[in-house]
Amino acid sequence: MSTAVRVTAYLDTPVVGEVPLLDGPLAWAAAMTHPDPPPMTPDFVADFDLPLGRWEMRGFWGWQVSRPHPMVVHHSSVESRRRPAVDVMARFSTARDHHAAMGPMKARNTVLASTHIPEVCWDAVVTDVDELCRLLSHVTHLGARHRDGFGHVTRWEISESSDHDGWIDRPLPADDGPVLRVRAPYWHPTERTTCAG
Repeated sequence: MSTAVRVTAYLDTPVVGEVPLLDGPLAWAAAMTHPDPPPMTPDFVADFDLPLGRWEMRGFWGWQVSRPHPMVVHHSSVESRRRPAVDVMARFSTARDHHAAMGPMKARNTVLASTHIPEVCWDAVVTDVDELCRLLSHVTHLGARHRDGFGHVTRWEISESSDHDGWIDRPLPADDGPVLRVRAPYWHPTERTTCAG
């Protein structure tokens, strides 16, 4: 039985980069909790069974979840420490010591664009609310630079929705438009097509 829901994440730190479509973090959580996930290659990526409805169109399929709808308070910038790649640099030197305190590879603070988003929501069609809650419990951050604490999710909220077509607000196959992948992981080179939305 499928149910239309609105999934909301509440955050207490700025987000670096973009807030992803929800099936991205859910697929990551499914892979992390899978007992033996298959290896990913440039030609293959496993599709984990997510507790979301499916759509099919033009020979492609994906999960019924919308693009994120963030409540943006303001845009800002944050600094993140860029550590030198000491291990990699050591491969190219026979010296016992090398100095990472000088030159272009030295440690320094990098300025990153950030967005203050106290909450973000997605519209979705869910097939198993309990499994959705289980996967969301593993998603503690959204966006980039998790190691620095950015995009920290304090809690998730799932509420029923009367908008059964809200998930359509997402990239879907079309005759023309940017070439994208229609389901997570969106960066993977396989199964790309022109999309609208």
